[in-house]
Formats: sequence, structure tokens, C-alpha cells
Amino acid sequence: MRPISVERFMFYEGRKLYGFRLEGSSSRPGIIATITSIIAEKGLDITYYSTTGTVRLRERGGEIIFIDFTGSDVRPEDLAREFMALDFVDRVEIIRPKFKGFIIDDVSFPVMLGDERAIILSGSALKGILIDFRRRLGTGGEAMLYHIGREVGMESARNINQNAERIGVKELRGKFEMGMLLLQCLGYAIPEIVEFSEEPPYLKIRLQNSIECELGRRADKPFSHYVRGMIAGYASELLQRDLLAEETRCIAMGDPYCEFEVKPREG
Repeated sequence: MRPISVERFMFYEGRKLYGFRLEGSSSRPGIIATITSIIAEKGLDITYYSTTGTVRLRERGGEIIFIDFTGSDVRPEDLAREFMALDFVDRVEIIRPKFKGFIIDDVSFPVMLGDERAIILSGSALKGILIDFRRRLGTGGEAMLYHIGREVGMESARNINQNAERIGVKELRGKFEMGMLLLQCLGYAIPEIVEFSEEPPYLKIRLQNSIECELGRRADKPFSHYVRGMIAGYASELLQRDLLAEETRCIAMGDPYCEFEVKPREG
């Protein structure tokens, strides 16, 4: 796997950075090529490019572009006018740096994940939630993280179930695979369904590079509570059973991967 960067902001010491937000038609072939060729012809370097393309004809979309103007005589205003002259562009907004060497998209809000509003949490923010929080509250904090994760997993399952049914995916195994792909896409881990049974309900799920357990390296016991709760909640909602997830292997203890068994609550 290769990492992907979601650059809502960028530190680039000593560089002259500007951003642009373009809005207009996003359903025509060649739009990105046209925009990037204009930038390339001026000898400018694109440091970030993001597009909100669509598959529906005549629907509006847009681009966010960070460009390095260091050493160039090109003015951002002139480039904006060239963008505006394109027949598929309706609006251009220049994102001006507040500090030299720092550019941030402060013209777009809210952040969306599909049709839902979202937030982005950095590793340092997650450390505050997954490490410092539990350190302060001990086993009570661990229990809270598990139950919070469980509720997150159940809500995710409801959303996946609805959208999967809409596109014709009805098999539970397929819906579980969608959930695992979502776990990877959002940066939690690289998952694998090792075993799966609807009746009796049982799953064995293996995670590579779990962010929660990477933050808890050198633990003396399985470390996952939040992600473990997510897995339990997701499985419980889809299988309509009260299921528990137990972490049997954990990278925080030196294992090569994290592994979870999901099965009904005893008693």
C-alpha cells in the first residue's frame, strides 16, 4: 500500500504559495488536462490538486489547486483571469496566503465524505483521544472508548446497509467487505476477513497497521478498544445480534498484525 495525502493545508518553507478554487461544469472530458496545461505553460509547480468531479451530466463541481509561484513573474490575478476565460468555469476564487510558506484552504466548508459532513483528525489529535484520554481515566476510559466505537460502528453499518441495498448488494458478506474497505479508505487499518459465518455468527478479522495500536506500541496487553468497538458495533448491526469483539493478537504487543474474533455475547 502507498499513502495518500489529504492536503487541506501545506507548510512549504520559503515558498510563495497561492491557492485557487474553481467552480463550474465538472462532467466534461479533458477539464483537468486543460487546467493543468495552462499552469504548466507558465512554468508553475502544482503542489496540490483536488477535484470534486461528478458522474452526473450538467452538474456543477470544482477544483482546489495549490500552486508555487516562487521565482515566477506570473501574477495570481492573471492566472485567475485565464481560468475564468474557460467556458466550463463559472467562478474563480484566489486563496491568498496568510503567512509566507503556509497555504490553507480557508474558502471551503464543510468537509464532505460522500453525502455526509465529516472532519479530519490528525495523528496528534487521535493520540489525545485514544492515548491520553484512556491514560487519564484508566479502565473506565478504555470502556468508554469501546462503547463510543461500538456506536460509530453501528451507525456506519446502517449507512452501508442502506447504500449497499440501493446498488443491489444484498449479501451480508458483501456488506462486511464494504465496511472493511471503508475502514481502510478512512485510514484506520488494512483489513482482511479471515473467517466469516452467518450462523452461528462468527468473524475473524485481521488488521495490518491499525492506527490505534500503532499509537500504543510496547503495551503489555491487547491495546485496541475504539476500533474493536467499531468492529463489534458494525457486526452487531448487520447480523442483528449482540456481538462482542475480542482482540487476540496485537501489534502493540509485538505481534505482526492485530486480529479480532467476533462472536455472540455469552449468557
